[in-house]
Amino acid sequence: MSPHLLIVKDLVLEAGQLLLSYLNKNKNIRNKGVLDLVTDADEASEKLLFSKLCEYFPEYGILAEEGSLKESENGYIWVVDPLDGTTSFAHGFPFFSVSVGLVDMHKDPVAGFVYNPLLKELFFAQKGEGAFLNNQAISVSETSVLEKALLATGFPYNRREILDEILERLARVLNAVQDIRRTGSASLDICYVACGRIDGYYESGLKPWDTCAAACILKEAGGKLSRFSGEPFNIFFPEIVASNGKIHADVLRLLQLSSS
Repeated sequence: MSPHLLIVKDLVLEAGQLLLSYLNKNKNIRNKGVLDLVTDADEASEKLLFSKLCEYFPEYGILAEEGSLKESENGYIWVVDPLDGTTSFAHGFPFFSVSVGLVDMHKDPVAGFVYNPLLKELFFAQKGEGAFLNNQAISVSETSVLEKALLATGFPYNRREILDEILERLARVLNAVQDIRRTGSASLDICYVACGRIDGYYESGLKPWDTCAAACILKEAGGKLSRFSGEPFNIFFPEIVASNGKIHADVLRLLQLSSS
C-alpha cells in the first residue's frame, strides 16, 4: 500500500474508535428527512476525517455525507461516509462502518477503506493491488447456482413512494435464492460480497459515499458491479448490483420489472 494510503488507514481506524466512544452515550439523534437520521457521532467523525484529510492532502478534494466539501486541485477526491449505517448505530445494532474511498479524475474508485469498529474488521483495497480484510487477502465466492446463493439488499429512504417496486423485486429475488440478509450498511454489504460471506447485493437510492470505497474493494476481490439494467456502475448513479460475477446475469434478470 502506498504511504499516503497508510495515513488514511490510520485515520479510518481513529474515526472508528471515535464512533465507539459515542455508542453508549446520548447520541442526540435527529432527522435529516422523514426516515434519514443523523447523530453527534456522524458529525464528529466527519469533522475528524475532513480536518485530517485537508491537513495531509491539501490538493485533494473531499465529498462527505454530512455536507463537508472541498474542491480538488489535482483531480482526486476523497469520498467520505463518516458513519454508514446511522440507523443501526442509533439502535445499537452492530452493523455500521466508516467508509473512505478515493476517486480519480474519471470518477473511478481507485482506493477504499471500510471499517466496522465493533467487529474490528477493516476492509481495504488499492487499484491493482488486491483486496484485504485485516491484512488477509480476500476474494469473492464461487457460488454459481442462484438457489444456493445468499444475497443482501437494502431499502432506500424514499421507499414509501416506491414500495410496490421494492416489494416486487424483493419477492422475485427471495423466491429464487437461498436467502436474503439486510445489515443497513451498503458499504459492509458490498464488502461481504468481496470476502465471500454473501454472493450478491442490490439496492437503489444510494449516494456516492455509500458505495465508493466498497466498490474498489469488490473489484479488487474479483467481483462485478453494474446498475439494475446491466449498464456500467458509477458511484454517482443511485443503484447498484454487486456480485461474485457468476450469478450476476441471473440477478439482473430478477431485477428487471415489466414497468422498468
